[in-house]
Amino acid sequence: MRTDLERRLRERLSEGDYCFPDYDGYCFANVPATVGSVLGADRNAGRSLPDDVLTGVGDEYDRVLVVVVDGFGTAFWKRHDHPLLERVEAEGIVSPLTSTYPSETAAAMTTFHTGRLPAAHGVLGWDIYDPADDASYEAFTVEVKAGNESVDHELHDVFEGEPIYPDLANAGVDCHHVVPFEETYDGAVAHTYDWNRDGDRDHHELGRKPEIEGFDSALEAAFTAAETPAYLFAYLPQIDSAAHAFGTESEEYRETVDNTFDALERALSGLESNGSGASAGGSADRDAETLVVLTADHGHVDTDPERNIDLETCDEIMGYLEHHADGEPVRYAGSPRNLHLHLRDSDRGRERVRTMLDETLDARIFTREEVLERDLFGDCRPSETFQRRLGDLVVCHRERSVWYGSDRAHLELVGVHGGLHPDEMLVPFAASDLEPVLE
Repeated sequence: MRTDLERRLRERLSEGDYCFPDYDGYCFANVPATVGSVLGADRNAGRSLPDDVLTGVGDEYDRVLVVVVDGFGTAFWKRHDHPLLERVEAEGIVSPLTSTYPSETAAAMTTFHTGRLPAAHGVLGWDIYDPADDASYEAFTVEVKAGNESVDHELHDVFEGEPIYPDLANAGVDCHHVVPFEETYDGAVAHTYDWNRDGDRDHHELGRKPEIEGFDSALEAAFTAAETPAYLFAYLPQIDSAAHAFGTESEEYRETVDNTFDALERALSGLESNGSGASAGGSADRDAETLVVLTADHGHVDTDPERNIDLETCDEIMGYLEHHADGEPVRYAGSPRNLHLHLRDSDRGRERVRTMLDETLDARIFTREEVLERDLFGDCRPSETFQRRLGDLVVCHRERSVWYGSDRAHLELVGVHGGLHPDEMLVPFAASDLEPVLE
């Protein structure tokens, strides 16, 4: 781990206990263009990471495999020992990056798949409130939680812009995704493995390690099918789920970390034994060279569900909230570490609510103007979608969740992310040739 770079990032980007995104440098948002440039498919949109994140690895690759381990921030990489991580550090280079703001999957992974910053694509948290729809809904499931129940969007309706994969395909790059979903973004082929989140909990309760079924065969199928040059993406959400449910200090979390990297290690080793590895290649090129990147979209902060803040206990704040057409207050916008407040009286109400929050919370309270002035959601031209969805105030607590008791499940999460704590903002970018990390 490049601890010297981490120190410099903290010194340059921190304001007290808050660490801000490094959008024009070492940022997760710049991974897509970096992958494209490695494969010779430079895109006009998007910035690449600084060249030093690839110091010591090869000059030319026919394939790049990017593994996003959801929620596994830099602090947790340094905390956990695993043979695969040790080999990657020994044979490659591990650089810290910042996440986007918010430091959460809905925003960061939409950036990853579109090459656009949150201020451009408009996904500002797990929950989206869009006045144009008069509805609050989940970004990925598009399930309406409040307001106009007739809203019926598809995933591609939720964000502005297009996925990067059709452009990569037009540049001759074959794109394959290894994911626990039946479908993926346009321009890429999905190779599905089975992961049941509730099943993981059942295994933990029974004292058994949860299984990640079919990941190795799905990864092998992606490598076998890929024509070079190829961009392969694998997504592992298990560690994030365990952190939410049990916290990052729990035995369940440690077991899930071990289990996840055991599964990845077996899958990578299986590529070699089945003739799909660095020296064997896929169906199109049996001499392809592969760069492996391990990274994460965000880290985690452990909260205390008994001490998380329920805004619905403050009648005065609730009285200032904007309302849906059905008369219900607009609650669900952003996330518990990145709360967007849409207010009815945006001038007087904003000042009153901000004063109350400043007096009672250990939090940063940003106005719309401050968000835009400091490019919190990205140093790019804000889209109309972003400006509609941005709250009058954005609340980022130092270490707790701030949400609504009517959505109790969010307040009861232990591990949470979305804010500006260094443990949720700093993520690893590890790069290595595939062959040295195989057992």
